[in-house]
Amino acid sequence: MNKKIRLYVGLLVLGLALVGGGVWLVHSSTQAKVNMPEGNPIIYEKLDYVMRGQFSYLYFYDDGSIIYIEEKGLRMPSPGHPPTRTWNTEKLTQQQLDSLLAYLENSGLDKLDGHYTFPGEPIANGGFRTGDMQFTITVNSENLSKTVTCFGYLTPDNGETYPDMPSPLNEIYGRLRTLTMTTEKVYQENISP
Repeated sequence: MNKKIRLYVGLLVLGLALVGGGVWLVHSSTQAKVNMPEGNPIIYEKLDYVMRGQFSYLYFYDDGSIIYIEEKGLRMPSPGHPPTRTWNTEKLTQQQLDSLLAYLENSGLDKLDGHYTFPGEPIANGGFRTGDMQFTITVNSENLSKTVTCFGYLTPDNGETYPDMPSPLNEIYGRLRTLTMTTEKVYQENISP
């Protein structure tokens, strides 16, 4: 009986070591594959689609690093279809970053209010139709410190544009969306509850 207990304790310790090692490996591999820059981002975009269960985060750092994170499948996850988080990266040259910052600083973003909500599009039988999109843009550069959030705007082309958002937000959204398409997938993980 004593040998069985030692065997079970040994297997338990080995199992804990393997699980702990696996957690460490996943954590360290995320850090190794996603080179997170030091400091706070100078440009931040958050795009939420609540009903789709889809969220994305876009970060630009002063060294030109871009981190783009997409979370999908959050609304109705199941063991067979767990929600996922995908990490994408890219690096802008200093000239490209300076050009983007100059565009944002001269776009008129600083003149906008902090929050806008789409009033809705009238429906024939009464009521209004709105979208579930929430778009937030934050810029913290030497010449501009501004955050603007929009909610409920509709898209005529499945997320390509949001023409009813106050100008210049649709143009900013489009420019940042183009930059997300240049990023490269470096890591994907399941999101645990």
